[in-house]
Amino acid sequence: MKSRSTGQNRRVMHILSRSPDETQRVGWEIARSLPVPGVVLLRGALGTGKTTLTRGIAQGLGLSDPSLVSSPSFTLVNIYRGACPIYHVDLYRLRGERDLYSIGLDDFIGKEGVTVVEWSERLSFASSEATEIEIEDAGDDLRVLHILSPAKSRRKR
Repeated sequence: MKSRSTGQNRRVMHILSRSPDETQRVGWEIARSLPVPGVVLLRGALGTGKTTLTRGIAQGLGLSDPSLVSSPSFTLVNIYRGACPIYHVDLYRLRGERDLYSIGLDDFIGKEGVTVVEWSERLSFASSEATEIEIEDAGDDLRVLHILSPAKSRRKR
């Protein structure tokens, strides 16, 4: 794991994951430093482990049964109950701005609990307070997670 600060009060880490279980454990570790309310923006090609990482984040936020976490590709938003509400959003099937607002994202993103957004590149806005994670497929089960987070993440529960 490598970590460095950027000039914009942001911290960058690069983590190599060798398996889906390891990716889930990385998610659990990420959850420990997330502020509540908080936002995690995920990017990566299909099948790189965005939902697996989300499963770990949900577990780290107190979800007792991480097997409940599944891709909300068709429902668009799944809500899980841990120590706080966990909103799991999948924007893969959205076609534009109107679709984005039809799911009510602005009702909860950054306002309560933790919102994890898969395919976040489809958002028309970004937040300097969000944790951004790009998952890169490095072959076989290897993944490189590029994490850009606020320099001072702290939980507010």
